[in-house]
Amino acid sequence: MSLRIANESTIAPELTTSGVDREDRRSVDRIEVLDVLRGIALLGMFLVHFNDHAIASDPGSGLSAAYQRAVSLFFEERFWAMFAILFGVGFAVQLRRAEARRVGFGPIYARRMAALAGFGLFAHAVFGFNVLLGYAMWGLPLLLVRRWSVRTLVVALFVSASSWSLFVIADASYRIATVGEAAYRTERAETRTANQRFRQTNRQEQDAADYRTVFVARLRHMAWFYAQPFSFLPVNTFTLFLIGVIGLRVGLFDRPAEHERLIVGLAAFAVASWAVDVWLLTPNWTQPGSASVRALALAYVKGGLGLIRGMWLTLAYTGAVLLLASRRPTLVRRLTAFRSTGRMALTAYMIQIAILDLAFSNYALHIALTPLQALAAGLMLFASIAAFCQWWLVRFRFGPLEWLWRSITYARRQQWRAESRPVASVMR
Repeated sequence: MSLRIANESTIAPELTTSGVDREDRRSVDRIEVLDVLRGIALLGMFLVHFNDHAIASDPGSGLSAAYQRAVSLFFEERFWAMFAILFGVGFAVQLRRAEARRVGFGPIYARRMAALAGFGLFAHAVFGFNVLLGYAMWGLPLLLVRRWSVRTLVVALFVSASSWSLFVIADASYRIATVGEAAYRTERAETRTANQRFRQTNRQEQDAADYRTVFVARLRHMAWFYAQPFSFLPVNTFTLFLIGVIGLRVGLFDRPAEHERLIVGLAAFAVASWAVDVWLLTPNWTQPGSASVRALALAYVKGGLGLIRGMWLTLAYTGAVLLLASRRPTLVRRLTAFRSTGRMALTAYMIQIAILDLAFSNYALHIALTPLQALAAGLMLFASIAAFCQWWLVRFRFGPLEWLWRSITYARRQQWRAESRPVASVMR
């Protein structure tokens, strides 16, 4: 799934009393594996995005078709999900350190989310990617659950993951009781048709050869997108945030060696869930022949009420990296390409979507690539951005957008230049 239409973001840095001072000088406090995970997520998203823009292959065309199938099975939805989980981890790290220093957390974090929303509005309106604004919207409710116990958070996680299924069943119950099953069936068909018509028309407008038409179409898409029920439900983004918060609270990310059995168990569940979603659930399991509440409820129950998902495969990928960090920590530290891009994730993400839009849109270069050419282009772009990030962090404390984000968050201009050595960015 492309980040242009998915729910995901970049993870926020932890808070300090001055915004930069002591924390940046204490690299011992870093959870370095989070930088590596974020860099891995960026690479995965690069490959998905480039594949999304590649010319579709004939199913029997050999290597290109096999690669696109691999992307569909192992990459789509997996890496933006990893990013969202890391956002939740970052929130928990921020809260832990703010409480240790007894400094106010809520106002600073709210200002950070407001700044992220600004980045998100720009990304959606200018480039057509909505995920940052979604992160900002669902990042704020984390403040409401920050005092909850792990057990309560787990319950909230299950409810959040099931929220779309529960909403559809509740909405159907209300409408059928109000207008009858036949009228509800007609309403549902009309809504589906209207949404399909809008998406098709808007997609054509965004494919226009002049940017003014494209920009207006993206504004229309924003107005439509944020009025849809899925924008108000925590089914994806907030669910993944909660996974990250719980993971940090129980020690999976900062003490993986103590929780190897749990990590392996979660990875096994992730693989099983992915396999069920890919091979056992039918593609149209949410569209029963009857519009009755009973038929609809049974359809969603058979689908696992949102608890069985292919995206959970990201837990297996994350678990593998955590086990590596537990058993071979020095090896993880040597993954500098991932670490550097992970520490400048916001900057790297914005560079990526700008290049994607300019490279493939009809108003700009309108490049056409085969799937294998798209693979090579994605790898080359990631390598180039990784080299840029390594060069930048030798000279500066933060990435350029990370620096701007922090300056807005703390309402003061942050120190820009590195001192005597590369200073670890606080993107966790």
